[in-house]
Amino acid sequence: MTKKGFSIIEELLFNANDIVFITDIENSTIFYANKMFLDKFEYSKEELFKIDIEKIRKPLENEAFPKLIKQINKTQESTTYSKYFSKSGKKYYLESNNKLQIINNKKYVITIARDITQKIEKEIVLEDKIKEKIKEIENQKLFLHTLLKNNPTSIFYKNIEGKYLGCNKAWEKLTGINADEILGKSVYDIAPKDIAQIYHLQDEKVFKLEENPQIYQSEVFNKSENKRFNVVFYKSAFFDSNHKVAGLIGVVIDITDITILEKEKEKKEKLLYQQSKMAAMGEMIENIAHQWRQPLSTMTASASGIKMQKEFGILDETNLNEFLDAILESAKHLSQTIDDFRNFFKYSKNEENFNIKIVFDKTLSLLSSKLKNRNIKIIKQIEEINILALQNELIHVVLNILNNANDALEKINEEEKYIFISCYKENNQAIIEIKDNAKGIEEKIFNKIFEPYFTTKHQTNGTGIGLYMSKEIVQKHLYGTIDVQNSTYTYKNKTYTGAKFIIKLPL
Repeated sequence: MTKKGFSIIEELLFNANDIVFITDIENSTIFYANKMFLDKFEYSKEELFKIDIEKIRKPLENEAFPKLIKQINKTQESTTYSKYFSKSGKKYYLESNNKLQIINNKKYVITIARDITQKIEKEIVLEDKIKEKIKEIENQKLFLHTLLKNNPTSIFYKNIEGKYLGCNKAWEKLTGINADEILGKSVYDIAPKDIAQIYHLQDEKVFKLEENPQIYQSEVFNKSENKRFNVVFYKSAFFDSNHKVAGLIGVVIDITDITILEKEKEKKEKLLYQQSKMAAMGEMIENIAHQWRQPLSTMTASASGIKMQKEFGILDETNLNEFLDAILESAKHLSQTIDDFRNFFKYSKNEENFNIKIVFDKTLSLLSSKLKNRNIKIIKQIEEINILALQNELIHVVLNILNNANDALEKINEEEKYIFISCYKENNQAIIEIKDNAKGIEEKIFNKIFEPYFTTKHQTNGTGIGLYMSKEIVQKHLYGTIDVQNSTYTYKNKTYTGAKFIIKLPL
């Protein structure tokens, strides 16, 4: 090669975009470096021959230079990824292609390197972010594990095959089974067959997404106590990365104590209902006494008239027929009263379609004598409304409210005593309003009016369960609402105040 050709090559190498340098293996010094090297590492040509490669390529940061040379002696060339430092300490990452070259019986390493600092730094940042994310996930995993493990609610989880993957301490306590005993097992391995079949069928509904989430009531068998508990299951499917059902997680709530309390409450409610019926029967007997007084008096008077006229010999056919007709009419009235009494206490579980006017006709018929004797006037404004409900239950409620109004009116000293009854449709509901003019309910007892055994009457005159049972019947049997408020209103240019009961029933 001519001197000019060599000069051109040297010029190209010196101005190349890659870093080019030659290292003298014998003394580990840089024999040659191009412009990119000098600029990058902040050295002049004059300083070049004094630079030890270990000053730029620090051994603590990279593989030791002698070890690299040993490898190149074997393979003649190598590719390395190393950190290099400039005079001011700036760090660069270089991807280097190193080749062994012998010149004048001396060994040199020719290195052509590319600056990959930006790429490496991005990778480092990404790696740091990944590490941070992994740490965050690990912390979340630890948090969830701690939350699951120490949660007071029983929790378990299964795979899509119905095999248990784990549970928490509360579940262990509820079932009497340790967590390590259930891993990889199915419900048939840990529960009695009848319960296991229920679990399995319900699990399948979750896996098929027929019910997700799922709620149902069942039992749990406690192995250590050999005892069953009433529980409620809440189950939900969980999914894999492909959005396919991977299993389910379940929460179990022990409701044994609640079930016992509900049964006790049910017994008490039945007792209260029976007491309410007995109290209503007492009211009815009193009503019958009022209803029967007039016809019995008529029958007695007619019988006495027949006897006296016969004794005096003045009984003729016309008088006898009149007396007998009066007796028959009175007996008919007594019979009707007995029918009304019997029908009131006839219990039916079946709803029937009836006109709401019938309820008030029957109720007021039972109370008519008592109301008349106390000079209580009934003002009615009842629309024609057909309703599907338990008729006798509604009669029971209306009778309780009317009796309550009757008792309240008995206590006041008013010349005019009224009970107003109105019934109308509103928002697909039948609205029943019953109000009186008995001055209203005292503020201090307002919130107690529907409590069981609360009464303002003397102990011998009231049980305090009439209004309580009325509320129970309206809410639980008639699926409506009942409320009470004090109402001030005007009737015939006179202002009155009294209690107003409002019943709302669905149509």
